Amino acid sequence: MRVTVSLVALIAVLTAVSAVHLSGTRDADELQPQSAARVPASIHSPMIQSAPSIEDIASSGQERNRQLVTAIERALVSRDLQHRETAFNSVLPELLREEPDRVIVMVARQEPGEARDALRDEVARQWITKDRDAAIEWMNSLEQVDRTASATIATRTLAAINPAQAIVVADQFGVGHDDGSLEHMVQIWATEQPDAARRWIEEQPPGEPRTAQLRARIEQARSR
Repeated sequence: MRVTVSLVALIAVLTAVSAVHLSGTRDADELQPQSAARVPASIHSPMIQSAPSIEDIASSGQERNRQLVTAIERALVSRDLQHRETAFNSVLPELLREEPDRVIVMVARQEPGEARDALRDEVARQWITKDRDAAIEWMNSLEQVDRTASATIATRTLAAINPAQAIVVADQFGVGHDDGSLEHMVQIWATEQPDAARRWIEEQPPGEPRTAQLRARIEQARSR
């Protein structure tokens, strides 16, 4: 709309100036009232609308998040695995970013079974890489079986991108020690990134039982 206003004003001014040069008799002072009188008619346009309020924006965002929850829950009960994969890969990340509390409530209200376990594991897998502290707080709020399962998924996820953090999570939830998976992860780490693994183990207190086996695996990898 501003472009239209400027164009009308420009035409008015050019028309007035041309008239002055052609006649040579009109007083220059008469030019300003004529051009100015043409502009306000276009400025006061009913097409200009007020911007949405903060309340409207917030309400719109909440409604969209409710729709995201509905989309995920429909995908969970669908027999189409591609539908579920799309919901997990495209919809869940947005909901975790915008309103993670809705995700927590959504997981909690699912009936026990394969669909609930799949959702819990996917939330743990994604959230631990986006906000580790928030994910840990959520996992601590779960029942023991769910806590162990989600922490195991979170540890395996971190192992691929940040083994040091994976060890922290594993120790906090007591996973990966009994089945040897944490030692195996550390040995792979020491093989692929020996300097990083060495720096980490050197920062750990000597003689600590928690890291004794991990230290042995790192030394074993370094000696090869």
